[in-house]
Amino acid sequence: MISKSKLMQQLQDLGLKAGMDVLVHSSLRRVGKVEGGADTIIDSLLEILGSQGTLLMSTVSGNVNPTQPVFHVTQTPATVGTLPNIFRLRPGAVRSLHPVHSVVAMGPKAESYTAGHLQANTPWSPDSPYGKLMRQNGHILFLGTNFTCNTCIHALEIEARVPGLHTPTTTTLHICDYQDQWHKIEHHWHSPKKDYYVDMENVVAAAGGLRYGIVGTGMSRLTDAAILRQTVLPILQKTPELVIQRLSDNTFIWE
Repeated sequence: MISKSKLMQQLQDLGLKAGMDVLVHSSLRRVGKVEGGADTIIDSLLEILGSQGTLLMSTVSGNVNPTQPVFHVTQTPATVGTLPNIFRLRPGAVRSLHPVHSVVAMGPKAESYTAGHLQANTPWSPDSPYGKLMRQNGHILFLGTNFTCNTCIHALEIEARVPGLHTPTTTTLHICDYQDQWHKIEHHWHSPKKDYYVDMENVVAAAGGLRYGIVGTGMSRLTDAAILRQTVLPILQKTPELVIQRLSDNTFIWE
């Protein structure tokens, strides 16, 4: 059982510090047992980042789909683990309105990061939370996990205009916001593909943008989001097959 003090020390040894903006992807199973569970982990992250830092978590909702096209910002759960579902219900947490790829944030830049996600051209456009993070000196914490869940690479695929990664057809999705007002958007879905995101860890690490460390009982990673963009975007622009392989004849570019 990991104590809060031990957990905080491990996170700080990994490179987390006050004032950072950090997007967290997590696997609590790999972190192991922590005294106080998920709430202790969230408390530890917030305490380390302090009053000037902003904590973000991906709250992807895979339960919104063509046969269930409704998203409620406070009621629809995330389908990417326990930690973001507990975090999104915290007083003061703000969730973006994208019905499939939302982000929840807490801190002085929470509103700035989450605003406009519904109006962005794609869930990962430069004006999405993912695009903003890479342009505002943010970091990505892979807590007990790795680049297999690196959502920011989707944003780089969009920026590089990689074809064939999304369906040309759309589904109308319906979104209920914090004021119980309804909106709708047209959403393209992922096409069949195979990713090699984990191969990009060595590239980012070689550029000085990735640190490894034990948090709890498992390996975690802290990535400089700007360096991620600087290193992986040119690869996607010139040799995208090193990062992502489409598994269909589709050539649609979502932009």
